[in-house]
Amino acid sequence: MSQILLIEIFGAAAVIALLAIGLQMYAKQYVDTYEVRRRTRKVEAAVSGSEAPKESSILKLCKMVGEFALSLLPNLADKATQTWLKQANYRTADHLSIFIGIKVICVCGLLSLFLFMGITSGNVFAIFLSLAAAWFGWILPNMFLISRVKDRLKQLLRELPTIIDLLIVCAQAGLGLLMCIDKVAKETQDTCPVLAGELRQFLNDVKIFAKASQQALMDMSDRCGCDELTAICSALIAAESKGSDISYPLRQQADALRDKLKRRKEEEAGQVPVKMVPVIVFFILPLIMCPLLGPAIVTMMNAFSSVKQ
Repeated sequence: MSQILLIEIFGAAAVIALLAIGLQMYAKQYVDTYEVRRRTRKVEAAVSGSEAPKESSILKLCKMVGEFALSLLPNLADKATQTWLKQANYRTADHLSIFIGIKVICVCGLLSLFLFMGITSGNVFAIFLSLAAAWFGWILPNMFLISRVKDRLKQLLRELPTIIDLLIVCAQAGLGLLMCIDKVAKETQDTCPVLAGELRQFLNDVKIFAKASQQALMDMSDRCGCDELTAICSALIAAESKGSDISYPLRQQADALRDKLKRRKEEEAGQVPVKMVPVIVFFILPLIMCPLLGPAIVTMMNAFSSVKQ
């Protein structure tokens, strides 16, 4: 028995050694290419111009859930969701998986909560209410995403006049479109980070992906979703196609943008009195009426009490 046991042990050791020798080549290849693959992911995130997802166990869980949900139902990532993610600067596949995973977790959490409440309490209405809760859990992440898109759009509008003025100065100095954008993107990466990042993405599209400048400008306008930036990109495309100076259309677009922003601020200032009406009625008017009518009310109450007596 001892000899058979020794033979089995040596046989198992020989099999393990052969497997280790066979897998050594694949393990060495994996180790050698690990740094290259990690650098490729970094380059992809840098080229896309998007924010890299944070390293978190919760986000990893959301990513796993999102990938599983997308493998079962690819239509969950509809065109509107992809457009919102692109405009919010969440442009990688990981961002899409994380967002879908968050939506699925919200739906499952609220649905399970209301179903548990309905089953334990025996309330049929709570069971039907779980469907509404699931629908609310599905649209709740969209509210955050839309608010992020609006904040980014406001930031773009604040940075756009400065970028246009600098582009006009560079164009009047004799620089071409690509050199103007390259110079402005380097100089404004601290003061105008959002739009400078979009300009760097434009340069990456032209230099790395070998896109035409007209197509890269159209892609930049689609990524941002800003009507003012779309008008500027259209003017630059027209100037580039004709081979004319880009400073003149940029100056026209700068004047039109400032007039539009001025009218928008005037509209917001005109809406201030209307927005102040609820504040006056519920907060300021009671403070005025209490000192005016308070003594009269107290006197009337004392008079009525004396008449009853």
